[in-house]
Amino acid sequence: MQEFQRSRLNHYPDEREQGAGGRHDVSMYDRGRASVTGVKEVVSFDSNEILLETTRGTLIFRGNELHVKRLTLEKGEVDLEGKICELKYTDSHSAGNGGSFFGKLFK
Repeated sequence: MQEFQRSRLNHYPDEREQGAGGRHDVSMYDRGRASVTGVKEVVSFDSNEILLETTRGTLIFRGNELHVKRLTLEKGEVDLEGKICELKYTDSHSAGNGGSFFGKLFK
């Protein structure tokens, strides 16, 4: 019984338990680095703002000298660096101005 309780406390749901959207995690280190999983698309980015479409909604990072350090969309992973001042989720993004960065790049 005690073993069962211990395993339930350390249980993190996998993608099947998360539902159709899949797993999404954000880890931030000293407000200077962040790792995000569950990324479906990089909507836009510049040195002050990075918009990511995730399995749980649009995620906005705002700050200074922001840049994408590593991008692996096949795995849905993004690492970024810079001075992170704000982290915000929105239900929709205002990217109706032509699509994603990569969509524009490969037109």
